[in-house]
Amino acid sequence: MTDAPAGPPRWTFVLPGLPRTAGGLIAAYELANALAGPDRVRVAHLPTPEAQLRSTSEIPWFTFRPEVEHTFLRTLDPHELPDADLVVHTVMAIDLCLAAGAHGSAGALLAHLQGDGEGRAALPILFVQALGVFSEATELRALAGAGPKVCVASWIARNLVGGGLPPPEVVPIVNGVDHRIFRVTAPVASRAPSVAMNHNPHPLKNMDGGIDALERVDRELAVPSVLFGARPPARPLRGRMRFVLSPRQTEVAERILARSSVYLQPSTQEGFGLSALEAMACGCALVTTSNGGSEDYAIDDETAVVCAAEPGAMADAIGSLLGDDARRIRIATNGADQAKQFRWSTGAERLRALGAAYLADPGAFRHGAGTRLDPSVLRLHA
Repeated sequence: MTDAPAGPPRWTFVLPGLPRTAGGLIAAYELANALAGPDRVRVAHLPTPEAQLRSTSEIPWFTFRPEVEHTFLRTLDPHELPDADLVVHTVMAIDLCLAAGAHGSAGALLAHLQGDGEGRAALPILFVQALGVFSEATELRALAGAGPKVCVASWIARNLVGGGLPPPEVVPIVNGVDHRIFRVTAPVASRAPSVAMNHNPHPLKNMDGGIDALERVDRELAVPSVLFGARPPARPLRGRMRFVLSPRQTEVAERILARSSVYLQPSTQEGFGLSALEAMACGCALVTTSNGGSEDYAIDDETAVVCAAEPGAMADAIGSLLGDDARRIRIATNGADQAKQFRWSTGAERLRALGAAYLADPGAFRHGAGTRLDPSVLRLHA
């Protein structure tokens, strides 16, 4: 047992500094916002191959609460981190350290994040937002570190416990939605037929399959589609399909989702699928694959249409909604109601409770993987 810190706990979120929109960063930033005020919160932005950020003005797509403080690291050196009681990090932070060779300052930062650092170090918490995105070696190394694993989706938590992590160290918190931005502002019933899709080139996102499905919807139903994201598609878009590069959250909500009647999530495996939940909150009827993350909000024929991750199946599912307005309206309305249950404050309270218990008894949470985790934990099982 140890004495809890005097005053509110000090949290530091150690995150990759990216100038582009990234769902995983949004989730971490939102939790930092939700914790700030009662607790002392700082975001430490790591340098990445993409950028070395110097101020929040280089992150125009997100608005931090003024209570959140920031540190912009010049190198992967734990000595540049502020003093903290709890340090929340991600698999990408581990990947950055490993890519730098895991020696020198990068090696010291890796040890700090995994609970192996020298001296009085902050207690580490791994924020697990997906599985199977980074290399197997990187993800297994991250999961083997000491401290709790906070999971954004139920399936991730199940996999980690099934793979051998101690159940008390696996904490599902599930993502939230910023309901000030993502809400129904245009009547669901009067929306013209249209489809939206968030574009992400990672292979698990199944973008080729999604684009193939939208091309078929365009060709057979003459229905337009809008894709949006931080990276444009590698292939040219045909017909009524268009792409919006790096829109702000308000633009996504007001100019894309509020004008769409259906949203497509084509992923073969999804950590959570935050964009899909945001689309539901804006009144889009969701068409999604059975991808893991969507199970926390997508109930087939109630809050979504769940189909196979195959272009024909996705196109048919979209067409079934566009051809049956009553069903589309019912599913979109149910989905918007379902989305209201997801709040960042709920996740922050769960994280705050975990932090208090961790600080009171660090030994109860710092075991990590007792044996080598089977790589199958990184994959969604049918």
